[in-house]
Amino acid sequence: MIANTSGFADTESLAVARSNGAMPPEPFARINAAITTPFFGEELAVDHRRLAAHATWLLGAGCDGLVLFGTTGEAASLALSERKQTLERLIADGVEPRRVLVGAGCCSVAETAELMIHAAGLGCAGALVVPPYFYKGVSRSGVSTWFSEVIEACGAGAPRIWLYHIPQASGVPIGPDLVGDLLAAHGELIAGYKDSAGDFANTAEILRRFPRLEVFVGSESQLLEAWRAGGAGCISATTNVQPGPARRLFEAWKCGDGAAEQAKVAAARAAIERAGPMIAATKAMVGVIHRDGAWRAPRPPLEPLADAARRDLRSKLAEIGVERL
Repeated sequence: MIANTSGFADTESLAVARSNGAMPPEPFARINAAITTPFFGEELAVDHRRLAAHATWLLGAGCDGLVLFGTTGEAASLALSERKQTLERLIADGVEPRRVLVGAGCCSVAETAELMIHAAGLGCAGALVVPPYFYKGVSRSGVSTWFSEVIEACGAGAPRIWLYHIPQASGVPIGPDLVGDLLAAHGELIAGYKDSAGDFANTAEILRRFPRLEVFVGSESQLLEAWRAGGAGCISATTNVQPGPARRLFEAWKCGDGAAEQAKVAAARAAIERAGPMIAATKAMVGVIHRDGAWRAPRPPLEPLADAARRDLRSKLAEIGVERL
């Protein structure tokens, strides 16, 4: 049994606290794929057709939410104009905007605010915002000021915000004290938190101190622990590959168990992590799922997963029982 670190005695107490307003209502989604971005041609332009098809498949196969332009979506390799156009096309192709969080973190205040306003105007669930990731060793007050300037620049067009903690990539942590500062300054506009650092002690501390936030872990391997602690769910790269097993884990957890399902999704996650760089390995397996090798290509400086590693990973995931592999 994984310990309940939420500050409530049991899942029944968690439910009571939620109904009394001490915890958030049901989150906008439980199983979220940090959706990968397909490219085509020599210029590696965004492939809107393939993206919409994959998004539709994910939402039918177990996901109830998507994060567009996250780390896995190669947001740092996309121009602001590409992000805006891609979001517009995805919604025009039938993906419900209420199912979409938009990764809106850019280094500049102006670009971050522009993308956030665009997402809100299209009816998206909100924005997942990573702090500016070029300067390192910046102060807590400096990061707080940056968020305040972004929100001020959005004005009445600001969407709800999920804070994105991924210090191993951004170099700028969003720890509990900074979260407290932002909640004090901006109230209910701060809706949630994604913890991709992999340290569940930080996740547990966020859940304990800020129970009204929707808190997502960045890996399915922590899902059962997160739900037992009062978390919302996951926003994960590897949910691109295993939406069905992740959904079955959620259904099993609701029935009071889930250990066997958790072991399966954790094994698949570990296999993908070991195969090579996460983005390349995920894209390779999405290509296998859709029987479409065009999915494999990331934008430089990233490179596709090697053929031998791709074949080996496909075999391992098939042994675990991941569908369509």
